[in-house]
Amino acid sequence: MNKKKKKVKRHIKWKTLFVLFVFLSFGCFSFYYVSQVRIKNIYVYGTNLLSDHDIILAANIKNYPKLFKYSSRTMKKNIATLDLVDTVQVKKTLFGKVTIEIEEAKVLFYNRNNGSYVLSSGVEIADGNFTGVPFLVNFVPDSIYERLIKELAKIDSESLAMISEIEYSQNKSGDVVIDDTRFLLRMNDGNQVYVNLINIDRLNLYAVTYTAIPDGVKGILELDSDNGNVYWHVVE
Repeated sequence: MNKKKKKVKRHIKWKTLFVLFVFLSFGCFSFYYVSQVRIKNIYVYGTNLLSDHDIILAANIKNYPKLFKYSSRTMKKNIATLDLVDTVQVKKTLFGKVTIEIEEAKVLFYNRNNGSYVLSSGVEIADGNFTGVPFLVNFVPDSIYERLIKELAKIDSESLAMISEIEYSQNKSGDVVIDDTRFLLRMNDGNQVYVNLINIDRLNLYAVTYTAIPDGVKGILELDSDNGNVYWHVVE
């Protein structure tokens, strides 16, 4: 006896399909819209030596291209190629706003020996016209030179600006070298300062220390003492 097969009726859920269609259409439209958004506003923060134009040009967004033509990572990498850029962060919003936050490297001194400006990052650049920068006037052994850069990078910009010249000046007793990390600093105010690399952070207190010196008196301030004392004597 043959059994009759039951016909299964498939019910199409039109409501579900419609919702899915609307969702997909909205997603496609949103993706297309976002992909066409152009950069409308560019904000650059933290620059002093670099201009906004320098940063925007390096990021390759001078002509306000589409927002997602370049990723934040790509822009960050391009901007980081600038010598004066120490760190950089790039943020974008879906409304076409690009925010670039820069931390610049400090210009520590001008090295007369090779005609280059030395940055806190250790980079040396031959071109530039930076004012208020001390001059390194003589040769410094490589190992001491590297330490000098590292330690000066920790000094406040305001304190660095008080220095006119940096001279490598070992502390000797006869032919015996007592301290091979000592420097003589000639200050813009006419005073001189002896300091070694171990105690170079004392330069941040120079402005305060100088207030205790009588007006009009010029002399030598010794900051290289291991006992923590500061010695002052008038130049004869």
